[in-house]
Amino acid sequence: MRILLIDDDEQLMEILADKLIEQHYAVDIASNGEMGWEFILLFDYDLVVLDWILPDTEGITLCQKIRTKGYEMPIILLTARDRHSDKVRGLDAGADDYVVKPFNFDELTARIRALLRREIHVASPILQWQDLSLNPKTYEVKYRQQLLLLTPKEYGLIELFMRHPQQVFSPGAIIENLWAGEDPPGEEAVRTHIKGLRHKLKAAGMAKDTITTVYGIGYRLKAIPEPTQASKGTSNYPEHIIHAWEKFKDVAFQRIAILENFAAALGEERSTTELYAEAKSVAHKLAGSLGVLGFPKGSQIAKQLENLLEKEPLEVKRVSEPLLALKLELQHQPFEEIVRETLEKNISLLIIDRDTKFRQQLVTEAKNSGMNVYTAANLIRAKEIITQESPTAVLYKIIFPDGEDLEFLEQLHQQKPQLPIAIIVKEAKLLDRLEIVRKGGSSILQNSITPSTAITSVVELIKSTGTTAKILIVDDDPQVLLSLEISLAPWGFELTTLDRPTQFWQVLEAVKPDLLVLDVEMPEISGIELCQVLRSDRRWQHLPVLFLTVHQDKKTEHQAFAIGADDYLVKPVIASELASRILNRLRRSQFNRQH
Repeated sequence: MRILLIDDDEQLMEILADKLIEQHYAVDIASNGEMGWEFILLFDYDLVVLDWILPDTEGITLCQKIRTKGYEMPIILLTARDRHSDKVRGLDAGADDYVVKPFNFDELTARIRALLRREIHVASPILQWQDLSLNPKTYEVKYRQQLLLLTPKEYGLIELFMRHPQQVFSPGAIIENLWAGEDPPGEEAVRTHIKGLRHKLKAAGMAKDTITTVYGIGYRLKAIPEPTQASKGTSNYPEHIIHAWEKFKDVAFQRIAILENFAAALGEERSTTELYAEAKSVAHKLAGSLGVLGFPKGSQIAKQLENLLEKEPLEVKRVSEPLLALKLELQHQPFEEIVRETLEKNISLLIIDRDTKFRQQLVTEAKNSGMNVYTAANLIRAKEIITQESPTAVLYKIIFPDGEDLEFLEQLHQQKPQLPIAIIVKEAKLLDRLEIVRKGGSSILQNSITPSTAITSVVELIKSTGTTAKILIVDDDPQVLLSLEISLAPWGFELTTLDRPTQFWQVLEAVKPDLLVLDVEMPEISGIELCQVLRSDRRWQHLPVLFLTVHQDKKTEHQAFAIGADDYLVKPVIASELASRILNRLRRSQFNRQH
């Protein structure tokens, strides 16, 4: 079970978290109300422990908000207020229990266990997903009344997925939930248990992909298609991208409300330093997150607002006009249209084929799959496109696997060793196949293949391209992190995201990434400082570091390169450009290690 602790007393919460982890709970800690609310939007919690006094809001206000939005998990209000009137206010606001500081840790954990037992008792004990049922009391899992013999970890996995059927769990999150209180294993252990569970579900008669891999993010139960989806006009858009905006839409409009409050205070000459700092912070977060969620214009307007807040004197009209434009931009919700345009830019395919008819069929199928397509009828044109456009992948039809074709393949592979190259060839024998692979071919397809199957094979090839590369992304905005996970999914990187820079070194040592992506402006420790710390350790002096930030000024960019950055990108960024920069840095790093 998962518990959220919301309190700015880090030492107290760390002690409580350790106590709960010893009792096999998964625990998250938020140091303020905004962070706590974003955690609640991101994850399903079984219980929340909430302090009354928080740096940015009152816990009782957050408690009311949680209940107003329909969340029903038990809430324990934690406070130094011991008056009877305060207890009445707390319980009337929706809290299930009220604990006064200082408290006894054993008593508090006992209250937590009691509330969780009550929830299990009240709720229906049987979990149901399609024809799969799970009884938490007897620890039995059945498919169409057929009992499945699962190991404890396999049982834990299927229970986790069935309790949260819409959620994607990263390997790290699975480890937190299933190995809480134990020495955590590596991610390979998660893959092994997933493989075993899939085998048993398939043997029982379920689909092989009942547990689906969301490339670059994690695992989830296979989504059940909604019959109303087509009528909504969204059937052409990936479900997880649409879900990302739906999940963070409320957060975006809450941030706009903060900016509106500041503009009103500015007009009435009652603005304060706190309101100014909060407005500047949310403008910065909107500038960084809206672009990757499909609102590049909204991101530009938010950046304009952030720049305006840097100038003195502030005029309410200069703030109100772009704020209104930003609000209209999000209310208009051009999200789906822009997502389609963005997806077309995400994956670009070069098709090299002298057969005009078959080439056109491939182009049609590729565009239907959302790809941006380039075509070449000869190798001269192909070389021009590769130099000018940097395609994501190549689909190359070879008539005879020898001579000029293989020479071109070898040169292309030497020039771009990470570029996926699918080869269509007629009746390739073993030695022909061996030669194609040696020259750099990533996948070999028979000449009789249909255009649809050929494009599907290319998509699968692209998804597997980055699976050996571990990428660590550090940004204090969970909205940005989720958006990056979604937009980088087609490249299949092993992504680890971190929104708490204070935990950077611990996560760095655990993940051992091949490349690091850093935001510049973060609370407590900036990305510049993290890079400096990284470069001061000889083990990490050569780790590629890419900065991804809203700061466009040359001073910040020069500072980043001066302390050891390898690349610098400004938000919002198209996913294909970010993936291309990542792959380029990985190739250079690999080349340097080899030489």
